[in-house]
Amino acid sequence: MKRVAKDIDLETITKEMKGNTLIIYWFMLRTNEPHSAREIQRKTGVSSSSLALHHLNKLIDLGLVAKDQHGEYLIARKVSPGLLSFFLGTGSAFIPRFVFYAVLSTGLLLSSLYMFLSHLTTASIILVASLAIFSFIFWFESLRVWRIQPV
Repeated sequence: MKRVAKDIDLETITKEMKGNTLIIYWFMLRTNEPHSAREIQRKTGVSSSSLALHHLNKLIDLGLVAKDQHGEYLIARKVSPGLLSFFLGTGSAFIPRFVFYAVLSTGLLLSSLYMFLSHLTTASIILVASLAIFSFIFWFESLRVWRIQPV
């Protein structure tokens, strides 16, 4: 017996959203416009249109995608399962969450350098070194997450 799409929780969606299903959903989120199954298959690199249809039907069963009157598929519900939870934004502007932390820590680092450059103390050196480490980690994680996005 099929569950109603509203009854499906984020945990179940996360378990189902793997491989080509995630790639197709990610592509549809990024473009945010209706597409035919053949177009989705070509643009996502899925091996056949029947396989794309299989994954689209899976997304329909999860309540994430709908089919319009012209037979094109569009996003019905936006969720952030698994890998998508590391990104913010919509359309083509998906940005890793870590970028915001990286910008903040880099701003704090630069302002601390400006403030403490004229009179360095042990405490200010520790603060600047800590901020430099935090900035590096956040920028590194931002780049790492950016590289693993599916589409």
